[in-house]
Amino acid sequence: MLMIAAALEEELETAKSLFPESERIQGEKLKLWRAVRDGRTIDFLKTGVGPRRSAERLKEALKVTRPSHILVIGYAGALNPALKLGSLVAVEKAKAFSLDANPPAWEHVRIEGEFKLANCESLLQSAISAGFSACSGDTLTSSYVLGKPEHKRLLYERFRAAMVDMETASLARVAQSEAISLSCIRVISDEAADTFLIPFSYDPSAGIPARAMQLLGTGMMETYREWKEHSSVAKERLSRFLSRYLAQDTGLEIRE
Repeated sequence: MLMIAAALEEELETAKSLFPESERIQGEKLKLWRAVRDGRTIDFLKTGVGPRRSAERLKEALKVTRPSHILVIGYAGALNPALKLGSLVAVEKAKAFSLDANPPAWEHVRIEGEFKLANCESLLQSAISAGFSACSGDTLTSSYVLGKPEHKRLLYERFRAAMVDMETASLARVAQSEAISLSCIRVISDEAADTFLIPFSYDPSAGIPARAMQLLGTGMMETYREWKEHSSVAKERLSRFLSRYLAQDTGLEIRE
């Protein structure tokens, strides 16, 4: 049985919408759905955003369902400057990182866990054969939003990861502890040079008042507009990929 997991409602909907007869599975703190077609079962889990929340949601889900494989999908920010909006990245390794306590700065980052994911080559070849711009690479999982190009550049120069997200390594840690294979493919929603997420970017050198002023001092409507434009491209690309990949991988007739 396959479980598809995503942080955001609109990310998960790209998969759920292909199986319109899915039903909600009840459970404490769970946002979990199940679709059955042609004798095959697929679960859909909304993990929420962030390493801690997503890990907790997956742990809860595994109390009521037992998938043979988990496919993580969603958006990600590019660290590799060659990646463009809408590019697909099949994940080879997911690495959890944190900022050192002294001093807490993007120049001082440590890796706290590294996980090799399954099916990277299969996901990549499916994307390429369908005509998508795609590559394989590592992802860094962060507790913070990265919006400043200089922060992304520092991480890319040090770790050479393709992108950054906020869930994959934490989900991989849980899956590994339960002996469940996990794979991940994400679509780039903001490029390495993009600046529209700066209002939400974490700056460890700034106190809470300074961060609040940074958020209030920016054009939030313009930030929201740019995010919606980018996420619309990412969602369309992810939906088209999933409709093809799930038909190949599950043998099901997918309704687009």
